[in-house]
Amino acid sequence: MESTFTPMLVSAVISILSVSDPGLGVLKDPDQALHDWQVRRLMQPLPHEREKERNGGIYIYDGLTELEVDTALDSNFDRIQNMMFMGTLKTDARGQPMLDASTGQVVQESGGCSGSE
Repeated sequence: MESTFTPMLVSAVISILSVSDPGLGVLKDPDQALHDWQVRRLMQPLPHEREKERNGGIYIYDGLTELEVDTALDSNFDRIQNMMFMGTLKTDARGQPMLDASTGQVVQESGGCSGSE
């Protein structure tokens, strides 16, 4: 017995994908998409994310800039206990990531665990 459901399902999925919004991160650089998602979660958490926080959940944000972290802490004081930051990028007065003059690499805050400050 052959099912006609599978071809119909495949057709429907193809139709949906052909009109889907490419702004959903499908064509975006994965690192940039993750960064954007973290900033959105930090600044505008969804109801289920806020519920996890109310139940004691903590989210570890990685690789955000000092400006993003400071802005989040200033505007979300009531949620500070649910945030942890690592790999924070040091920024200049304009909020742009600072580069190490000798290596050209982005300068990150040290958490004190790596031994290098």
